Amino acid sequence: MLFRLGAVEHSAMKRLRYTSPPFLTAVVTGGIVLWMLSGLVDRPESAAAPEQEAARPADEPVRVAVQTSLARPITREIMVSARTEPNRVVELRAETDGRVTTLGAARGSAVRAGAPIVGLDMRDRQARLEEARAAIAQMELQHEAALRLQRQQFVSETQIAEAVARVETARARLAAVELEIANTEIRAPFDAVLQERDVELGDYVSAGDRVAELVDIDPLIVVGEVSERDIRHIVVGRPGVARLLNGPPVEGTVRYVAPVANPQTRTFRVELAVPNPDGALRAGVTAEMRLAADETSVHVLSAALLSLGDHGTVGVKSVNEANRVEFWPVEIVASSQDGVSVAGLPPELRVITVGHGFVREGDLVMPVESPPTGLSEAAGGARALRLDPAGGV
Repeated sequence: MLFRLGAVEHSAMKRLRYTSPPFLTAVVTGGIVLWMLSGLVDRPESAAAPEQEAARPADEPVRVAVQTSLARPITREIMVSARTEPNRVVELRAETDGRVTTLGAARGSAVRAGAPIVGLDMRDRQARLEEARAAIAQMELQHEAALRLQRQQFVSETQIAEAVARVETARARLAAVELEIANTEIRAPFDAVLQERDVELGDYVSAGDRVAELVDIDPLIVVGEVSERDIRHIVVGRPGVARLLNGPPVEGTVRYVAPVANPQTRTFRVELAVPNPDGALRAGVTAEMRLAADETSVHVLSAALLSLGDHGTVGVKSVNEANRVEFWPVEIVASSQDGVSVAGLPPELRVITVGHGFVREGDLVMPVESPPTGLSEAAGGARALRLDPAGGV
């Protein structure tokens, strides 16, 4: 083959000698020589590659940096978007007819239990009161006379019973008139704030008409909707903190957890009662609620140390006593500037801080202790350590 290529080269050179300049002849000759040598140069390297691959150990341990992490107890917190609401809202309605003659507190003012809100005129109620009292006196005299005649056997038991019934009827009429007179004064049923007053002096109201609205804001209620996943951690009586949009954080106690979810949102109503004796906190304000859930043990790690498992599970890689890699699925409980708090790990664990992206569960590794810095600073430590091309430290 070399002889033929030489002949071809000689024939080509001979033709170019008469048809091409010397420079073009040199270029063509150099290209032919390089093409002949390329096969000789590539062949030994391609043949040596399988030999080098076969020489590498199948289970060569990879060097990784590890650091021991210890669990710490914390109280789990659940954050919920919330709003403030009054403790109670009541509509005051007239229980009798009459014209408004007096007004009590002004709108927006605080009132004590029993304070007058609206007063109605008496009309003929005072006259009916005197009539009822006189009727009682008369019926009582008739009853006493019937008892004297009974002792002389001039009155039967039936007549005595009728006299007693007349006395009781007169007393009932008196009680009805007294109640109607009491209803002319509409009073606050509890300590509250007068939110609205629907009548003015001279207005005529009938029984059942609304005259005012009272709200009770001590305690103030912070209301939020908790998801199906977190509702199992909320217990009545546990503390909570609410941060109002227009004020500082306030502390309270969980007073109510809905037993049934909202069918539209599939969430559960939770109420946090916050003391508000001076009425400084107002209802209808946007808030953020932090509810104390159960206590658990967590490891505080850098988010850079979290890995994804084969099924997309978030977890942490560690090294066991046999220097084998283990994958632990975790639950992210909270996050802060110090790192992420994860649950689901044993109390003590040698976490891989550098090199966890180059190993898989079950791999044999050569662990190297990291500098004694916080695991939440592992991202910075990873930049300080150097990875070799094979994935070691």
